[in-house]
Amino acid sequence: MTSDISEAKPQRNDRIIVWALIFLTLLGLAFRLYVAWRTNQTLPDTPARLTGDEPGYERFAYDLLNGYFFERPGRTPVYPFFVAGCYAIFGRSPASVVYVQAFLGATTIPLTFILARRFTGAQSSLVAAGLMAIDPSLIFHVRRLQTEILYTPLILLTVLGLLWALEQPQWQSFSLAGALLAITNLCRQTAMLFPAIVPLLMPREWHFKRKIALFVAYLGAIIIITAPWTYHNYRTHKTFLIYSVSTALLWQGSPEFYHLAYEQLPKRHIVQIWQEELNPARNGGHNAFTIEGDRYFTKRAIASIFREPALYLWYCLQKVVFFWFGNPVSDWPDHAMFNVGVMRRFFSLQQIVCILAVRILPIIAALSMIVLRHRWREFLPLLAVCGYFTAIHALTYTEVRHSEPLHPILAIVIATAAGALQRRLKLISQ
Repeated sequence: MTSDISEAKPQRNDRIIVWALIFLTLLGLAFRLYVAWRTNQTLPDTPARLTGDEPGYERFAYDLLNGYFFERPGRTPVYPFFVAGCYAIFGRSPASVVYVQAFLGATTIPLTFILARRFTGAQSSLVAAGLMAIDPSLIFHVRRLQTEILYTPLILLTVLGLLWALEQPQWQSFSLAGALLAITNLCRQTAMLFPAIVPLLMPREWHFKRKIALFVAYLGAIIIITAPWTYHNYRTHKTFLIYSVSTALLWQGSPEFYHLAYEQLPKRHIVQIWQEELNPARNGGHNAFTIEGDRYFTKRAIASIFREPALYLWYCLQKVVFFWFGNPVSDWPDHAMFNVGVMRRFFSLQQIVCILAVRILPIIAALSMIVLRHRWREFLPLLAVCGYFTAIHALTYTEVRHSEPLHPILAIVIATAAGALQRRLKLISQ
């Protein structure tokens, strides 16, 4: 009888955890559906509602349904395929995509819980999932036809695959991890160099030959999945292009751009710079979305970096901050970082609170890592992912939306540290 009671208690606790996770997922879904509904109430259900990068993705999706398969090199295929799938079901309706994205965005919540369970207990994992349920940045991803809504769960799956491979070092697990990274790169190519640091995450006690074999399996899966897309690029554009053009990304991270964006008066928003400096009608016909235009701006960027290496280094250090807290030319009104007085001219008090709460999340995560400093080796894969993306965007160009897919990792660190502090305080009180 006693044995039956002791076995029933963990089962009851497990059921409570499952129901709590379901509740958090539904709560996050409700927030996202509400934002989708509010967005669609104020915008027409036509491509005319789209701004920034959205028209490019939408056009690729619409072209797919009309038999045109990525005839331009400006984007990778996964997100346009997702939009095209929505269009195939609901017609050419951006509003329907926004509603579907609400459900897609909600998958981040259980995925965060699953990833957190590899580092902490069920209660702390629920805290991490809860943070993602109410994260304003992730909630507002549903409004835009951009890659972040899909890239965030793909990043989580990629990290889960990598952790499983490191825990179960077999060629099958490393192949799966590589396949997940390849799909993620076909959504957004930022992590294309991430395989270079995977061998550094392998335990030292593994034999060298074993490391080589597993890394070959990892890299082989990436090549197999990426090769058809690369071949399509070669056949279409008659040049070797693994994913897509960078759209002048390095130039936007160069000293030349720094002078234009941060020193020249009057200060301009990134949209104005694109309309003027990156407009083919004004710059001699160089379109950053073409291979020729992208190479042209890359050459200008390299020349600028060699001319002013010290300024480039200083700009890179600033971009480390911009990656996590927002770029003045795109993420803060009037280039004023954390200036509530300026923000009040553009946002409501509720919006300001949400923006500031999200922007200080990296600070809380950094303080949390101090609490967890004795477990840094355990958290090394998560730190490597955050460090990799920070470095890539510091070398090129960044906006705060580029770091938002990493918010689940920050939430896991924060929740794990909170759980550790709670246990320490409990021991002290006893």
